Amino acid sequence: MENSTKNSMMMPAALVIAAGLIAAAIIFKGGTTAPTVATVPTQAQQPTAIAVDITKIKTDGEPFIGKIDAPVTVALWADYQCPFCKRFDQDAVKQLMTDYVNTGKVKLVFKDFSFLGADSDTAGLAARAVWEAAPDKFAQWHEAMYGKQDTENGGWGNKDDILALTKSLGIDATKVAQLMTDKATEYQKLMDADKAEGSANGINGTPGTIIGKQLLSGAQPYSAVKQLVEAELQKK
Repeated sequence: MENSTKNSMMMPAALVIAAGLIAAAIIFKGGTTAPTVATVPTQAQQPTAIAVDITKIKTDGEPFIGKIDAPVTVALWADYQCPFCKRFDQDAVKQLMTDYVNTGKVKLVFKDFSFLGADSDTAGLAARAVWEAAPDKFAQWHEAMYGKQDTENGGWGNKDDILALTKSLGIDATKVAQLMTDKATEYQKLMDADKAEGSANGINGTPGTIIGKQLLSGAQPYSAVKQLVEAELQKK
């Protein structure tokens, strides 16, 4: 009987202790006790999105395709070695050209964001030189460059390769080569300025596209580009 009484008196105490341990565990896991591991920041703690505006983007002197006074300007940062740039160019840009650039509604401005190696810089210099030597053939040259793209730093894309391609398109490759040499420093400064401007506007990879006050990051589908272009045209 004594043992039975002791056991009956110990049972409530054990239950109280157990309940306390459970409550403590609950509080530690999800209550007021500060967690010991990092948590995902709330929306209010996330970095503020950078406000972009095509009217604040430098376009003078940059290679472009379309009417100089087209109602809508689209700025595109890219690297000729970037496979996502190739995909974007052969899908969204190609359709943009057909629907809006060739019809006089959009001016497409090309901005440098070379970051994949020496061949990227060489292609950027060549693009500047082709634009200066034969602006009427720049669109054809631009398309041909992506058509020749291999893997990143895969072998094709040095100066000799690019000049051979340039010559095949009926562009004065000798003049382009000379410009690449004589104006290398000037062109590189322009390329660096393009990249810095892109970074300042939230572009940290390629392709990056600004239309109106919207930034499209990556190889977005044409539908996304078209929607923003149409919205800008509605404002004109």
